[in-house]
Amino acid sequence: MTQPDRAILCATLTLRKCDEENFVAWHTREHLPERLAIPGFLRGRRFECTDATRCYLILYDVESLSVLSRPDYLDRLNNPTIWTRAILPTFQDGRRAAYRLLAKAGNAEGAFVMMVSARPSDALELKKEITPELLDGWCTRPGIARITFAEPDQTASMHVTEESRRSGNRFAEEWIILVEGISEEHLRDFARNEFTASRCYSWGLAGHESWKTYGLQVSVAEV
Repeated sequence: MTQPDRAILCATLTLRKCDEENFVAWHTREHLPERLAIPGFLRGRRFECTDATRCYLILYDVESLSVLSRPDYLDRLNNPTIWTRAILPTFQDGRRAAYRLLAKAGNAEGAFVMMVSARPSDALELKKEITPELLDGWCTRPGIARITFAEPDQTASMHVTEESRRSGNRFAEEWIILVEGISEEHLRDFARNEFTASRCYSWGLAGHESWKTYGLQVSVAEV
């Protein structure tokens, strides 16, 4: 199914062990509810990398890319709370981007997600190859709940705000495929079968360096 208007805000970051507990409390108790209170934010989720590197994946589903350029959202970014101001400098290797949702399949939510990053040499060819029909077929594989394909939008990603200055987040320019499943094993089996050598080459995937698997910690949806 194509999704011409929907968008995703995606961020990854790592933390030192001494900062982790405070980050989890802040993001769960303050930041997620704060973002979901902004009109156009539909759902927020936080995942932790399963390889124990203290790496986090944060995903927000929004109604459209325009939500991420509206005054109410930018005002929030330029007026962070005291807790947010204290947390943002602890981010390490932060990467963030707004993504235009090109296609998705599956209506369930997986407990695990594999984020696959692509640097295509031919973006138009990648769009032709990763079709809604392909994603529908992928979702019939055992243990796969949902798959999303999205491209980064630099304009919606690059607003200079107080939060961006404090966090030091860099723009994540890779295209992404988010594969949600019921277990790490199912995601690994999927990757072995579908991310073949020829696809890795043509889509700009650098083997296992291009994807990581994360487990869901918390999810907040619009009520």
